[in-house]
Formats: sequence, C-alpha cells, structure tokens
Amino acid sequence: MKKAKVLFFAADPLSLGREGMPRLELDAEVREIQAKVRASEHRDALKFDYRLAARRDDLLQALNEIKPDIVHFSGHGWSEGLFLMDSRGRRSDRMDRTDLAELFRIFRGKIRVVVLNACVSEPQAEAIADVVGCAIGMRGEISDEAAIAFGTAFYRALGFGQSVQAAFRQGRLAVPTPERDRPQLLLRPGVDAGKIFVVKRMWTRKRTAMLAGTVLAGAALVHTLWDEPFAACLRAGAPQALIAQPTPSTVEASAMESDLDRAKVDYAAGRYTAAFPRFRESAANGNPEAMGYVGAMFLRGQGTVAYPDSGILWLREAAGRRDPKAMTALGAAYQNGEGVKRSLYRAREWYHKAADEKHWAEAMRRLGVLHRSEANHVAALTSFTKAAEAGSVDARIDAGHLYEAGQGTPRDLDAAVCLYYKAAQGGSPRGMLVMGRIYENGIGVSRSQGRAEKWYRRAERAVVKAN
Repeated sequence: MKKAKVLFFAADPLSLGREGMPRLELDAEVREIQAKVRASEHRDALKFDYRLAARRDDLLQALNEIKPDIVHFSGHGWSEGLFLMDSRGRRSDRMDRTDLAELFRIFRGKIRVVVLNACVSEPQAEAIADVVGCAIGMRGEISDEAAIAFGTAFYRALGFGQSVQAAFRQGRLAVPTPERDRPQLLLRPGVDAGKIFVVKRMWTRKRTAMLAGTVLAGAALVHTLWDEPFAACLRAGAPQALIAQPTPSTVEASAMESDLDRAKVDYAAGRYTAAFPRFRESAANGNPEAMGYVGAMFLRGQGTVAYPDSGILWLREAAGRRDPKAMTALGAAYQNGEGVKRSLYRAREWYHKAADEKHWAEAMRRLGVLHRSEANHVAALTSFTKAAEAGSVDARIDAGHLYEAGQGTPRDLDAAVCLYYKAAQGGSPRGMLVMGRIYENGIGVSRSQGRAEKWYRRAERAVVKAN
C-alpha cells in the first residue's frame, strides 16, 4: 500500500520565559496520534514526519524534503496567522495568513489537506483552503484537551480508510461538548471532503474471506460481543448513580409551543441562522434562557457575526437572572479565556452557582473537568457521579476514563466499559465513539475490529441525523 505522508510541525514560543503561561502538551498530542494510528486498520499507510519547536526555515525544508499529503500545525494562533519559533529558537515569529497562503500556493502540488490545530485559526484555514482546496481550523480558543482529542480521532479515522469529511466528524465527536463546535472544515467551492481519501481501503481476498467467515460463524459470536458490556455492568464496582440507565431528554418538534421552542430545535439541528433571530426576539422580551443562547451564539459566531463583548454581556445578564445554562456558559468562557480574561477562579465560581443553586448537570460535569485538570481525581469522580445522577450522559464517559486509568479510584475496566456502554446506549455519539475505541484496542472486552467500526459508524450516523 502506498504511504500517505503527514508533516506534523509544532511550536510553543509563547510559553518561553513567561511565568504562569502553561506549556502546550505537544508531546502528548504526538504520542496520542501515534498510538491511534498504530491501532488503525491501515497503520502502515500513514507516515508521520515531526518537526517540533519549528522555525520558518524548518517548515520550508520539510515541505521541500517530504512532499506531504497532509500538513498539520499544532501550537498558537491569532486572528491573522500562526506563531512559530524565531531563527534562534528563543522568541516567537509571526507568520501571517498572507504568508501562509503564499507558502501553500508554492507547495500545493501533493497537499490534500492542511490542519491548523491552534486557537483562532479559522481565518488562516479559510485562506489556505482557497489554495489547496481543503483545510481545518479552530473557531476561537480551544483547550489542549480538546485539541488532542480532535487530532487523535481525526487521524485514527483516516487510518481506517475514512474520508476527510468522515474523519472530521469523528474528530468533532471526540471533543468535549462545550468545545465541540470549535473545529471547522473549510472547503474551496466545488471541493467535496467526502471524496477526499488520504488512505484507500484495501479489501483483499483474504480479508473478504475472513469477513465472510465471521458472518457464517453465526449470531453466537455477535451475541457474545454484544453481551460483554452487560456482563461488565454486572461485575462493575461503579456507584449506582453512574450505572443507572441514562434518560436523555429531547425537544420534539410536535411539542413546540413557542418561538423559543422552535429556536431550540433549530439550534440543536445546527440551523443557527434560523435559530438566532428567534432567540434574539425572545431575549428582547426578557426571557433569560434566550438571553443565554444569544450570548453563546455571539461568542461563537453561530448564526451571526462573532461579537465576544456582546456575547459576554448577554451571558452575564442571563446568568444574573439565574439561568443555569448561561451560568455554565459564562463559566466556560472564563475557563477558556473566551471574550474575557481567563480565570479558573471565576469559572469555578459560576459552575458552582449553576450546580449548587440549580442542580445543573453540565455545571457539575464541568467542575469535574476542572478538578481532573488539576489532578484532583477524587473530587473529579465525585463531581462526575453527581452530574450523572442529575442526568448528564457525558459525565458517565468522563467517569469511565477515571475508572479506566485508575485515577481517584482503583482501576476497574468492567466499570469503565459499563459506563461507556450506558452512555452509548443513552444516545451519546461520544459514548459510541469510545465504545469503538475499547473494541479497537481490546480494553475490557474481546478485541474486535468489526465491532469497533460498527460503533464508529453508529456515532457518525448519530451526528449526521442530529445535523
């Protein structure tokens, strides 16, 4: 099989000599991507070449030398470009989007996709997409956790022979809910990402025979594989609040009674342009929930031009009126430094208000995420358990990660598998994606590539259906 070449270049100059400026987890991203690709079906079809602490000259050298199919940048961005290392590796070198577009105009020959896994990189990706046809950038700020989750899931999907479109969707699914809309796929008019395959599927006679044998082996094997999560739940040591069947709530179109209800249905389906004016009208009439939506949409540029200052004002107004969604969104804005100066103290304060006053499940879950980022795993598990009891499906997945890693609790793969399965059973695309991962790697279940691919396809269908 012909190998597709990926040039991965990264730089973190902003943390140099700046006390209190956290370093980006670039090594962790490289390690995670390598692990996912090694576990993929076509693991030998992707070849990665890494350039860390990259300077402008390193990038030019690598593009000449490697002639990549994919170019991937991880690091810092700003609205006009990317930050590389300077020629001496001691300071930052700003490479603006005009230079980036010119760079890819010169080297565009083999390049199929450019991935900018950096904050505020959507404008640069848009300029690059006009040149190479397909690029991925980030809308606004994105955390290390979310950036790594997106990158690893994206390359794993490519390693399974998925299209760039499918890999992008899987990457988004892997991102925690509050940041899921950050990755953006930009295309030149006439380009279909669903038809871009970096790795071609190789269906050999041997593989076809193996698949046929699996089918002829009968339902017993499939039944056994499906029963494994049930058996894990019987053995699991997780609290009952986590094991209990989730009951996800949905807004049915038939139950709509107001413009606000219609707006929420449109928003959930990704029809932001239709949702925004309805939310704006309800907000103008004093509805706190609608104010929260307007604030979040201004902040993210959903259905309207992004106005972070207006977004924060609307969120503060809604949070002041004790809307729990707005309180949680305001906490997330402080956590990510989105529209406001980053402050974990303020983030925790708003999460606690929503959790303690309104028993809001997502706020409880976000508190758990904060605790986990500070390595306070016992407190994180407590918060995730409370969030799951309050109805958060994603909290089961977060708790499952702790049980799988043995953080804040003795390692218990049965409990982890059970929690992932319950989340997937509750309709969570993220849970379905994790189920694919555990079957792919044989974590607490019998390893099965067929089961893994089925769960990945279910996750993709769930997202397509939602959109």
